[in-house]
Amino acid sequence: MSCGLWSSRCCCRGRSDLPGPGPVPDRLCLQGILFALYNDGAWQSPPPEPGVGSGQTCWRRLEWWQKKSQANNNRQAICGTTKFTKDPTITDDSCDEFPFAGAYESGALNGVDHGKDCGQVTAVKKGSGTGLPTVWPTVAVIGTPSGNEKCVRGHIPGPLNSDLGGAYGNFVISARLTDDALRLQIAS
Repeated sequence: MSCGLWSSRCCCRGRSDLPGPGPVPDRLCLQGILFALYNDGAWQSPPPEPGVGSGQTCWRRLEWWQKKSQANNNRQAICGTTKFTKDPTITDDSCDEFPFAGAYESGALNGVDHGKDCGQVTAVKKGSGTGLPTVWPTVAVIGTPSGNEKCVRGHIPGPLNSDLGGAYGNFVISARLTDDALRLQIAS
């Protein structure tokens, strides 16, 4: 598959901004995954092409792709378009869930199949200006939570949600966190 065709479906290179040799590009990992599947799951013997990486590298990338799909499914369970009604008083209202959809503690992975069963919060506007965290500095609880909710769903301004989610995602990548090493625990 040509790099142009590949890039329309995924990405054509690994990240070069991290310390160390950097991850193997997705395209080469896909070659390694296909090689292993073609060779009856021989993950221990990587394909002969240079740069593909080890069988373990290819296996981990496949696992990451599958988990990303799971995170999307988790997000849909809590914040799907038929499960979230935008609040017109919130600028560019977007749904945000906690624990994060990509965490094992996600409400969707713990028996919640609709965001209405999460605790509900909404962003509170306290000022004006361009600094979203200072304009929307806090959240207020909607309704009366039972205290047994497995998740929280919030009405958050879209740009603020994107900025914070992007910062979290970049942290996970730059810190090279693995899902089996990261557990989320909130202490009050």
